[in-house]
Amino acid sequence: MSTDWWPAEVVQHDRRSPDIAVFRCRTLRPLPFRAGQHVPIECPYLPWRSAAYSMANAPRLDRVLEFHVRAPDRADGVSAALVHRLKPGDTLRLGAPRGSLTLDPYSRRDLVFVPAGTGLAPAKALIEELSRFNRTRWIHLFRGEPDDPSFYDRRALDLLAERHPWLTITRARAGLADLVAAHGPWPDHDFYVSGPPAAVAAIVHRLESCRVPPTRIRYDDVALKI
Repeated sequence: MSTDWWPAEVVQHDRRSPDIAVFRCRTLRPLPFRAGQHVPIECPYLPWRSAAYSMANAPRLDRVLEFHVRAPDRADGVSAALVHRLKPGDTLRLGAPRGSLTLDPYSRRDLVFVPAGTGLAPAKALIEELSRFNRTRWIHLFRGEPDDPSFYDRRALDLLAERHPWLTITRARAGLADLVAAHGPWPDHDFYVSGPPAAVAAIVHRLESCRVPPTRIRYDDVALKI
């Protein structure tokens, strides 16, 4: 097998809703990546086809990776296989990590995370990385979700906020970009935007209209299946 691929055994698979799954896998050898990056995934049900997904955790010694996947209605691609067919014991192939949605090692500014949909995955990875050393920076996370306590990963986010007093979560049922703008101004914050490309583009445009410098807005400009 090419050294450009990392075999990974699925150790847990949870259907969080009819179209969303959260699963964890363990690579057989360490995968060198940074929080916020993504990897192509190939599953046994669609060999030779792959799609890119963001890790939902920072690197760990146990080599476990978490992924959040949404499969739209009537989808029949890699996302559908990962949501509807994947099960513990299956072996995935992960490609080399890519992506620039990583922490700025030189910034000491407070941070704002704006994840749309399963774009929550890289935001959680970055927050996990911050939890290992952050003592002085305030973190704001804006989340678009329905008014439903059982909504995908809501409880996990609440637990994060309980553990870390520097993390504030603000939720909205609609108008995520407008919600962020309404809580401004943001004179000196770093922004991390993640999610489907159309949602990312709308949020970035709204932030720039609020005079947030483009140099302080981070996002991946590739169409991820997150």
